[in-house]
Amino acid sequence: MKLLHSALLAATLPLAIIAPVAPAYQANAQEAAQADEAVQHDHIRTRLYGTAGPVVVLIPGMSTPAAAWDDTVASLVDDHRVLTVEVRGFAGERGTANESAGAIDGIVADISADLAARNLGSATIVGHSLGGLIAMEFGLAHAEQAKSLVILDSLPFFGMVFAPDMTLEKVEPQAKQMRDMMIAGAEQMRAAGLANTTSGAGAAGMSIDEATRVRIANWSLDAEPLAVAELVYEDTMTDLRSEIASLKMPVTVVHMANGGYREMAIERYTTDYAALPGVRLVPVDNSLHFVQLDQPEIVRAEIRKAAAK
Repeated sequence: MKLLHSALLAATLPLAIIAPVAPAYQANAQEAAQADEAVQHDHIRTRLYGTAGPVVVLIPGMSTPAAAWDDTVASLVDDHRVLTVEVRGFAGERGTANESAGAIDGIVADISADLAARNLGSATIVGHSLGGLIAMEFGLAHAEQAKSLVILDSLPFFGMVFAPDMTLEKVEPQAKQMRDMMIAGAEQMRAAGLANTTSGAGAAGMSIDEATRVRIANWSLDAEPLAVAELVYEDTMTDLRSEIASLKMPVTVVHMANGGYREMAIERYTTDYAALPGVRLVPVDNSLHFVQLDQPEIVRAEIRKAAAK
């Protein structure tokens, strides 16, 4: 189990901690599908693609911009309405509300307000990594707006990657240390994000594909360290293993199951989601943390299935 803990830790920690240098990666979802104008809230920025069909909300992971969903948007937009969420600060923006306490709660509240303002009704909420935790929080706080959840490679308590007997009390010193390290090194991290690299070495554990690892490293180093620091702390200090029992909508958890990690991953996810009756666990071969990029057809099929319910 220790090997899996190490893999999940490398896969989930922001690359601002573990990646060397990388440039900002520029991508534009509007090249894949026509979108409305961006709507900006305190914690997020959203765009809506498509004009008809079930509503799907896409929430990115740590240090990841909305551009990570471009291919997913393109595959769904013909028969779905797709709302992409960009966490402010994850695309390089400084001075946002996500640099202060209450960032996760603020993101959840902003998504709810955005869906209501757009009169979109109930949606399938899809979240990767940190976004998966946010999706679960959203389902607990706004069940009437969440017809189903699709969680991509995300545990209900990130602290479990440090040790199998971890608790919030035990993990808090490490959570504070990670936060403080990123705050202290913010200027250095911003400078590193301006450099160029063609290597995906800093994104080891993120994807099975080198070109994809380069993209992920580029995204991460473009993220604002102060926003990442706060969200790393809040992510680590959130334990939903018991609370998820209250989720009433269908929940699908799609997770990496690569090579020698397969059986350990299945055990970890089965154990950590044990409190949630009826959860659908989908281990995916030949995938690492960015399962939606490594095995996109499988992930898109699960999203379509959940949105059709």
